[in-house]
Amino acid sequence: MLKARGQASVEYLVITAFMLIVAAVIFVFALFSFSENANIAKAENSVTQIVNYANLVGSLGNGSRAYFTVDFPDNVKSVEIRNRAVNMVISSATGDSDVFSYSKLNLTPVALEASAGQKSLTAAFIDGNVVVAEVG
Repeated sequence: MLKARGQASVEYLVITAFMLIVAAVIFVFALFSFSENANIAKAENSVTQIVNYANLVGSLGNGSRAYFTVDFPDNVKSVEIRNRAVNMVISSATGDSDVFSYSKLNLTPVALEASAGQKSLTAAFIDGNVVVAEVG
């Protein structure tokens, strides 16, 4: 009799340990997925902000200029501005992801420094083109 009761408690411990392991694996996967999604959302915000300021200075007319700060996410591989598009490539565990947005105006081609963190940028409307550049 005593042996059967001890076996049942060991079985409950094994089942509980298995369930904790499964929960831990799901938690780690969710945490990793959240981090990836946060980087992509930050990249989308950065690209959209650059385009919005380009459109703003274009609507203000020739010679207008705006200074602004953009927060680039981790794992940025490249930031390229060309024609009417702003394109940011970020690397992730599943490969590279392109995040882009289109401006209403022509943008002078430029490649910005590809590093994480806040960047001070300027957008100026000169002769029908918007020039986006890093400050400093």
